[in-house]
Amino acid sequence: MASEILLQNARLIDCISDQAQERVSVLIRDDRITEIIQGDGPSGGNIKVIDCSGKTIMPGLIDTHVHATFVDEIDLTLFLGNGVTTARDVGGRLDEVIKLRSRLNSGELLGPRLFVCGPLLDGASESFPHGGAVGRMMDSVANPAAAPAKIKEIMDAGVDGIKLYFSMTPDIVGACINAVDGRLPITGHIGMTTAQEAVDLGINGLEHMWISPYNNICPVELRFGSEMSMNSRNFSKQTFEGWEQADLQGPGTQKLFDSMAEKQVKMGTTLDLLWLANIGLEAALDDSDRMFIPKKSLRAQKAMAKKVKAGLEWDIHTGFPPGNGKAALEKQKDACRILHDKGGIIVGGTDCCGIAYPPPGFALLREAELLSDAIGPMAALKAITTAAASALLREDELGSIAPGKYADILVLGEDPSSDVRNLRSLERVFRGGVEHDPKALLKAYPSRTPEELLEPLAD
Repeated sequence: MASEILLQNARLIDCISDQAQERVSVLIRDDRITEIIQGDGPSGGNIKVIDCSGKTIMPGLIDTHVHATFVDEIDLTLFLGNGVTTARDVGGRLDEVIKLRSRLNSGELLGPRLFVCGPLLDGASESFPHGGAVGRMMDSVANPAAAPAKIKEIMDAGVDGIKLYFSMTPDIVGACINAVDGRLPITGHIGMTTAQEAVDLGINGLEHMWISPYNNICPVELRFGSEMSMNSRNFSKQTFEGWEQADLQGPGTQKLFDSMAEKQVKMGTTLDLLWLANIGLEAALDDSDRMFIPKKSLRAQKAMAKKVKAGLEWDIHTGFPPGNGKAALEKQKDACRILHDKGGIIVGGTDCCGIAYPPPGFALLREAELLSDAIGPMAALKAITTAAASALLREDELGSIAPGKYADILVLGEDPSSDVRNLRSLERVFRGGVEHDPKALLKAYPSRTPEELLEPLAD
């Protein structure tokens, strides 16, 4: 007979209801939740009882936008150490992400359950050169006729979704969507195709509130043209100005968000890309999360920081002047609020591993803070649980506390439905019914010391 675990007498945030429930027990058998019980529940026999009086339990967190092959294996433990039990890799070399998914999902590696999209499918022009770290995750569909073969190749490899990228034009986007034919979710980090065009063509999700909706929201004279690429030196300056001047009540924004709400197109937010702008340089330099920036990310930061002549902030420098983007971020939060109020689906994702700061795991906690500013704490929690599961088309297995779902459960000392910063009161993490100690995971991680954070960039 299989052993069972009872999380007894907790405050329950199931991420289905809008209200927490008191004095609830959750029974786990093997890797699944078997019963939700009002009161203390059963005891005795093979049941391991964990007293959760005064604690809050909720579903494990889901980060829908990571680049897991950009970091080392040890860095993946940071996800579990922060309560992220599931992640979606939205850009990586196909053979590498498939292998990594297998090792994580089998338990060979310690980290989150992983879903993968394979390569970034660009259009005929290159958003990034197809070489180096970023180039390894790029592929292309040069024209509509090439779409069926490329989509078949990627789907035959066993991916969980498809990711369309910046230079893909509407005719190719439509051909890719037709080739997938509803068998997998399709999301896009798009630019040469507008968000409205992609929604009309049947895309399931959009990535980056900063980027994908931009051409439908910003002033006409500041929109992406054919000369713009993700690699453009002027990208951040132009897009910040465009967001600052955006008319969120204008017809382009309203039509797009009405369409997204009607078709339930998921908006992957990645607001944390501007976390440094949000808190300011002084606070960021004092942020203990910096200790956990992965070594691979630090090496990339060193190379970039020398080009931009960064100082003490070299490890968290974004490539554009620190402090820029605050006004743009506030407009992006307003956009999230408008879409949410229309009934649209806001989904939390971070771009972590692809960016150095905030680090893996910690990034989703920061994303939750920004989303809470925009749509409130409970909606922010749903954005990184139930809504995230719907973006993966796995809401029947993940994202909420209910019988039959995976036993991906967090035990917290404080209630995050009143303040999402209480996600940091994490005491226990269950991934598929297996318990992990988050404090032990973070303590074992080879993080930098506070003294090392004060060291300037070495020559």
